[in-house]
Amino acid sequence: MMPLGEAGEEVAVKLLTAQGFRILQRNYISPVGEIDIVAARNHAVHFIEVKTRSNLAYGTPALAVTVAKQDRLRRVATYYMAGHSYRGDAQFGVVEVVYNPYVKRYTAKLIPEAF
Repeated sequence: MMPLGEAGEEVAVKLLTAQGFRILQRNYISPVGEIDIVAARNHAVHFIEVKTRSNLAYGTPALAVTVAKQDRLRRVATYYMAGHSYRGDAQFGVVEVVYNPYVKRYTAKLIPEAF
């Protein structure tokens, strides 16, 4: 069985693809940080953070995307856009993935324009 976070990213890619996103890059790494998924849809580039949990004891997965994490993601996105000479719209989303170990099933939810 693959690690929880890796499985969550696979689920997120399937969700995004089903919603019409084109995946441009996964696990983009720059000198200033990393973004889980870079995707395109409707003439915009979407920078997607994936958060996966196996329970909600500490709140929903999106709550783990702190203000500091949002700032890092913005810096990475700026780096990505400069490196790809992209001057269009950029949006930031979060995909929450929850794994239910009792039924061995993942559920995923996209929060578009999360910050």
